[in-house]
Amino acid sequence: MNRQTENTLESAIARNAASYDELPYASFPFPHAHPGRLAAVAQLFNLPSPPVATARVLELGCASGGNLIPLAARHPNAYFLGVDLSERQIEEGTRRIARLGLANVHLRQQSITDLLPNDGAFDYIIGQGVYSWVPAPVRDALLRIAHDNLAPTGVAFISYNVLPGWRLRQPLRDLFALHAASHGSAQARVAQARELLASLKHYLPSESTWGRIFHHEAAALKDFDDSYIAHEFLEDCNEPCSFTEFMQHAASHGLAYLGEAEPSMMLPENMVPAAAAFLRGLAGDQQELLEQYIDTFSGRTFRQTLLVHKERESEWALAPAAIKSLHLSARPGLAFARKKNGQAVFMDSAGVSFSTGDATMRRAVEALIARLPESSSFDDLMTALEREGAPADAKTQATLAEGLFYMTLHNVLTPSTEATRMAKSLTQKPVACPLLRSDAAANMVRSANLRHEHVHFGVTGQTLIPLLDGTNDREALIAAATAAIAAGRIPFQRAGTTGTDSTAVTHYARKEVDRVLADCLRNFCLIA
Repeated sequence: MNRQTENTLESAIARNAASYDELPYASFPFPHAHPGRLAAVAQLFNLPSPPVATARVLELGCASGGNLIPLAARHPNAYFLGVDLSERQIEEGTRRIARLGLANVHLRQQSITDLLPNDGAFDYIIGQGVYSWVPAPVRDALLRIAHDNLAPTGVAFISYNVLPGWRLRQPLRDLFALHAASHGSAQARVAQARELLASLKHYLPSESTWGRIFHHEAAALKDFDDSYIAHEFLEDCNEPCSFTEFMQHAASHGLAYLGEAEPSMMLPENMVPAAAAFLRGLAGDQQELLEQYIDTFSGRTFRQTLLVHKERESEWALAPAAIKSLHLSARPGLAFARKKNGQAVFMDSAGVSFSTGDATMRRAVEALIARLPESSSFDDLMTALEREGAPADAKTQATLAEGLFYMTLHNVLTPSTEATRMAKSLTQKPVACPLLRSDAAANMVRSANLRHEHVHFGVTGQTLIPLLDGTNDREALIAAATAAIAAGRIPFQRAGTTGTDSTAVTHYARKEVDRVLADCLRNFCLIA
């Protein structure tokens, strides 16, 4: 790299750091990047993976640690390192780590290009929201690290924008660049972009192809926060690539394709059902070629790809028997929907369905539903079947394993090497997980639930969740909420004016306590 190129790269890195210092990216937990889920995908493809409980995990572009810190809090014997350019975000995350008293997670302000092999080997390397949003030398560094710093049996997770689907979003990025020029603060530029979005529906006919693209994207962006619009559409760099191009780049660094973080997205039957047989005919037995055909036919815009060392590529093969060692979670809405053509049809809250005509499999799914929201293992479900009189023979086990494997590949179930345990109902004195209690007490607006998903705190939640430590019943919580309303910490309004009537305040406090408790239960925040 010559000096001029070095100066250009240094300048780009400095602008990137300043951008994230000015408007930090919302730092969330990424359920798909949970090491337990990465390990499970590896096992589904017959690749052994390191145990999460003692793993070393590296995150590149960690922001303020919204993904790593909850993992560290729940896996005290594992080690977590996060690297990010933004001084502001690293300082914010470091303060949170200190408040939580965590010794197994560290965040460093550093360019990815400066990370070296002597930083050690990591079992899981996570690059969420980095690859497409950095210059080419940084993309090279990311994949170099994904190889040089990846343990022999490790898994790397890289997300990126993909073509050809992302091309339909490029006109909006071009329009924002034209309208919200590079001068002015990030917030001001986002405000300009939002004003333009609001105007599109008035001046672009939705009947035209061009208009449909803009209307669709405008509707999708309406509910995204400012940091997303700033860093996805207004940054200097956003370089989507095709899956084929990404894999060529990965291969040049000695990395091979494992699969997607969500295995169901590897099946054309899930992505483009009507064309599945056609696409399989075009691709033959070449999975990577099939993936590119899926992207082209489905218009996918974003991928979360898992990579392993090239030497492990020959081991890659689907292993249905691996389901016996995994823990399987489903959306709480999974329930029996109807009987159709002799098949029992189950459907979850997202409309994803599964049907079976096998009586044993139906009883197993019903047992899994009865255990929700907790995960279920193969052994859990076999035990439930045995209680109902099913024989614990090879045929029953094969039926169960095949059915669970099918449900996993079709996105009805989510696999992990880690069990999830949480409250199924409200107890007299509810207990929220310690991470949530601490984050709420610190007036944070977001945290991570027991399924490593994002949860948001309102003002009432910030007041009440710290009290969910197993010592307070509903009446004690109502008293605390009433006192907080009286002190002005929880706003209370009636008919547009601040209310002071004690009966009305108490009634409101009861409603708020019941709402917060219901939200905590529904959002997997309470410990069993």
